[in-house]
Formats: sequence, structure tokens, C-alpha cells
Amino acid sequence: MPGRSGAGFLESPTFDEVVFGEGEGEQRFSFAEFRELPLRRRVHLLLSKLPKFYLAGAEIPRAQAMRFNG
Repeated sequence: MPGRSGAGFLESPTFDEVVFGEGEGEQRFSFAEFRELPLRRRVHLLLSKLPKFYLAGAEIPRAQAMRFNG
């Protein structure tokens, strides 16, 4: 997106879904939904709850999901 800092980060999908927490407190976001969250909320989720990232239905490493493309 033009004008945003961090060009290349979360510009193109690196995961299909991210899941934070378990059970009733579980929160699920698609790549697009997660990218649209305010930065402060994204950071809070990433630091406070162990995220699980999925691509094509399979869990992938966090480093792969959060890589920079650019």
C-alpha cells in the first residue's frame, strides 16, 4: 500500500489464517483481516498469545508466516 511504512511487510499473503488462543477465547483472522488490524493490536496479539499460522490447511512456522516480501 503506498504511503505505508514497512513496505513489503504483509503486502502479499504469507499465510491463510492465524489463530490466537484456544477454546472459548480463541480468535481467528484471515491474512487480510489480520493485516487490517491496527498495528498496536497486531503487536499485542503476537506478544500476548501464542499464534498458530496456517497455509493451505497446514500449520507453518511463525518465521515463515511473518517474513518480509519485497
